[in-house]
Amino acid sequence: MHHNKISLRTAILLNINIMVGSGILIGPSRIAAVAGNASFLTWMLVAVLMLPLVLCTVQLSRMLPGCGGFYAYAKAGINTAAGFTSGWLYVMGYIFTVAVDILALKSMILVALGDTWLTAYPPLFYCIMMCAFILFNLLGLRILSKILDSLTVAKVLPIIILIMLLPFVINANFSVAWHEVSLVPLSFTFAIFGFFGFEACCSVSHLIENSEKNAPRAILFGFLITAIVYTLFHFGLLQVMGADNLVKYGAPAFVNFLQVPIPYVTSLLMLLVPVASILAILAGSNGILNANAIMLHSMAQEGTFRGAHLLTPVTPSGRPWATLLVQGLIVISILLSMPYIDLVGGLSVLSVFLAFILPLVSLLIIQHNKRRFHYMPLTLVALMSVIGLACYSWYLLGSNLGERMLYSLPLIGVMAIGYMLYVGDRSK
Repeated sequence: MHHNKISLRTAILLNINIMVGSGILIGPSRIAAVAGNASFLTWMLVAVLMLPLVLCTVQLSRMLPGCGGFYAYAKAGINTAAGFTSGWLYVMGYIFTVAVDILALKSMILVALGDTWLTAYPPLFYCIMMCAFILFNLLGLRILSKILDSLTVAKVLPIIILIMLLPFVINANFSVAWHEVSLVPLSFTFAIFGFFGFEACCSVSHLIENSEKNAPRAILFGFLITAIVYTLFHFGLLQVMGADNLVKYGAPAFVNFLQVPIPYVTSLLMLLVPVASILAILAGSNGILNANAIMLHSMAQEGTFRGAHLLTPVTPSGRPWATLLVQGLIVISILLSMPYIDLVGGLSVLSVFLAFILPLVSLLIIQHNKRRFHYMPLTLVALMSVIGLACYSWYLLGSNLGERMLYSLPLIGVMAIGYMLYVGDRSK
């Protein structure tokens, strides 16, 4: 194994690690509030809708296996400006995601421990969390990947245990009404959020052993495994808690309703669930910061924006400390200015979907130029899907046009800053 390369197994776990975060903790209750007993179907339906997007991302990672992720993908088929736009949207979208995770972590600590000295002063809490995240990501890649592997296994353990207990917790009275099924399309937002990060290997594909073959596998396998786990876990929650209790108490409370004829299982889960819930957020956020830092560092190395040289420094082990620090400062600014989880989550979803548009257009151009016409219908479906999902995400930002425009201002602002900084590719 190369010193600075990660294995396929680690890459798959990296993808799962980023996806399985706050989405699976806060999503089930919000989805169940809309679709009731049919809510578990939301995960598979969203997975089907996103599958063309996943398959096209796999194509891009196979055709362009180097560093840079979405920045490189849009640049390859269009130009540097398109690459910068996509890369900037992507980075900012996941910066919003880290902010969501920290807000979710704060809420979880409040529920578990009450108002402690740490949560009583939100600015202090935000700064401590971001400092811890940045210091963690300054570890060498091999050490970081091993820790993230362990955290991924630890945080999904309660989820896997509940799935394994399904034969013992099936509720004979459980049923799904047709009107609940009809409401499933209205419950997509947090299910979509739960799948974000499936493309994480795009940014680090050059760091994966045999990346041309293994990066696409890591993306596809990680996505499919997560979709199955999400669906079965949510189904198990409904069996154990029922839709009403799931909405009222949230997913982590399932252990309080669990009754199985297996000694010590409930006691074990009482210990595991709170720890795993916190690990889910910590590990996911750190994985996002790592992928984001690498993409932003790639853009800085090509000098595409003013002051780019300030973001190129790395530690002796090759970690991009400058891009990690800048991300941390932006996250803290977001948390201090708008600490509202639904708003920040909505901006995250909208930003990431917008970031997909130009890489898919780039893929269409590349496929046309290489006369791979048989691949183009799938790419067109993915492009229409992501445009539709972006419009849907913007629609959900507010209850009327005025609110949607107002709540879009933070994203408009960060894009305006990006374009003011943009200078083009100076690497040539």
